[in-house]
Amino acid sequence: MFEHTWKRGRLVAAGVIAVAAIGVFAAACGSDNNSKKTPTSAPAATSAAKSTPAAAATAATTKELGTTPGWGGGNVATVFYTKEFFCDKTPCEAGAPGTNAPGTKDPIPSVWVLVPLFDDKTGLKFHCPDAGNCVAHPKELDVSKIGLGNVIPLPPHSHIVDTKEAGFSGAADTPWKVVVVGVKTRAAWDKLEQGKSIDALRSVQSSDVNATKDLPSDIVLFFGIR
Repeated sequence: MFEHTWKRGRLVAAGVIAVAAIGVFAAACGSDNNSKKTPTSAPAATSAAKSTPAAAATAATTKELGTTPGWGGGNVATVFYTKEFFCDKTPCEAGAPGTNAPGTKDPIPSVWVLVPLFDDKTGLKFHCPDAGNCVAHPKELDVSKIGLGNVIPLPPHSHIVDTKEAGFSGAADTPWKVVVVGVKTRAAWDKLEQGKSIDALRSVQSSDVNATKDLPSDIVLFFGIR
């Protein structure tokens, strides 16, 4: 009986946190900040989650490796990482899809990693600003299949998620398949920063002058959203 109640509480908690995350992106919130790499304990996602004992217990026991900002639905939210990344091989690879991480199954949502390929980066604040150093991300990336060299430090980048995509969740430990997009012009990046949504990304990608198409990778990140 106790085991059944505990499992049901965990499911309720995950549902509350997921709904709360969608609300974060649906309402205007926050401002961009650089990555925070100091591990902390995760607070409850919203006041609604705090009022639910199961949600509060789940949040209290989740260890955060660190946080970054993230874009979705036109707004900014906090992405909190709770596990290290998974890749099929070392180093991780862009240009070829990987397998699901152990213990996960479809549908698994995507996180679009936006990499600036232009020179004028004055005043831009990337979600992961330091090459080869972002919380719970790989340090290196094999880019030989996408024509950007061989193995390079993971480039500075920002993130977009699609709040309507199958599998989208704000719960801790959610797996996300990394899709890489190279942004070719500062004007295109400015549109993404203004739009903060998958719709803005698709608009930019409508011209090859502005951005690459979606490039698969074998990287899986694990994070929640609040």
